[in-house]
Amino acid sequence: MFVPCGGRPESIDFSSATRLITDGRPNIPYIVEGANLFITQEAKLRLEKAGTIVFKDASANKGGVTSSSLEVLASLSFDDAGFIEHMCVKDDGTVPEFYQAYVRQVQATIRENARLEFETLWREGEATGESRSILSDRLSIAITRMDEELQATELWDNVELRRSVLNDALPKLLLDKIGLDSILERVCLPPILLDIFSMMNTLANHTIYRSPTPTSAPSSVLSSPAASSTAWASAPAPSASSPS
Repeated sequence: MFVPCGGRPESIDFSSATRLITDGRPNIPYIVEGANLFITQEAKLRLEKAGTIVFKDASANKGGVTSSSLEVLASLSFDDAGFIEHMCVKDDGTVPEFYQAYVRQVQATIRENARLEFETLWREGEATGESRSILSDRLSIAITRMDEELQATELWDNVELRRSVLNDALPKLLLDKIGLDSILERVCLPPILLDIFSMMNTLANHTIYRSPTPTSAPSSVLSSPAASSTAWASAPAPSASSPS
């Protein structure tokens, strides 16, 4: 397995990708692109055609976005004294218990989102025979489009739905320590909570991942029970036939 996590963009292009193929077979069976733009799209398609299983940066790096978003959320949710007490390393090097637990919760969120992303891409790849690099782009576009469409609806104005979604989407540790009402009061930038409402492991992601056509993401799902109630929260995740 090759996991490039640094280097210049386009370090592997279509020409150099051929050096990773011998007699039509890939020298590296699996590539997970940790570095942004390390491999050109043309090279990814060339490697996939030869049999390499490639997961591109658009999918592999989503955990970093989740991590930074939840870090910013914590800093906005605490008051100054609470942030220093629970999120800052002490002068003697002691790490607050809350911080350590929060890191573990963020990691669990990233693992769950990564599982959903992988299973969706694997299932779609097996069903359609389409390149996973292309499916990764389509999935990202579908989630972004769904996010934009959700924000354009009046779902946010449904107070019961809004609170239900945020209670599920926001880290439980923050909710237990601070409470939803205090978070809503302190995070005084509505776009942040609106993004969390529609994107962060909630309506957009789960609706797309559970859609029978996730890479096309028809707007009609907005009127489905998954988008108009809290039913999506307990819906089973898609199953996938994946390698052991």
